[in-house]
Amino acid sequence: MPREPVQIVTLSREYGAGGSQLGLLLGSALAWPVLDRDLAERLAKQLRCKSADVEEHHERAPRFLERIAAAFTVVPSDAPILPELSRIPNPDTLFDATRAVLLEAVRTPPLIVIGHGANCLLCDRRDVLRVRVTAPYGVRVRRVARRTGQSVDEAGADVRQRDADRRQYLERYYHKETNDPYLYDLQINTATITLDVAAQMVVRLIRPDGVAA
Repeated sequence: MPREPVQIVTLSREYGAGGSQLGLLLGSALAWPVLDRDLAERLAKQLRCKSADVEEHHERAPRFLERIAAAFTVVPSDAPILPELSRIPNPDTLFDATRAVLLEAVRTPPLIVIGHGANCLLCDRRDVLRVRVTAPYGVRVRRVARRTGQSVDEAGADVRQRDADRRQYLERYYHKETNDPYLYDLQINTATITLDVAAQMVVRLIRPDGVAA
């Protein structure tokens, strides 16, 4: 079945590979809105909580201690509780809210969506171009260390945790494996292809005739 004209781009990314930066470049080149960090604000508004809390805990599956904390919240009030853990936003609730926000947002394309399993959520739409942004682990660690001021060891731990969070998110909520090549139409290694060139490649796929926005 032939693809319809692309109206939505989903950008899946490894942490430190440059997915958010590529999204901004595409948004500028195409004159399309980009749904990335402002998604946290939309979720916070819907869930009536602080956007900082959402940013810290969205796009990942619940971890072991959080599942324990959730279990404690249903016992009698005089039983032991874990107050700090119980205040963590429930990742399952965040996922439901994220899905609702994404589905609402894609009702009015064009749109560029960064992460959050949008490539899986919109897999049946024929007007979606699904792009994955990758780079070797060492390259990503050095980039994160430069950007954040962390040591290489700290940045490495951060990269491993973020990658694991995103992998588990896809597995829990979409029953998909991150490295499945059939989840993507295009995969870009930003260690060998610059973000500017990557943006040009994607734009050319969307507008093969070269018509500017």
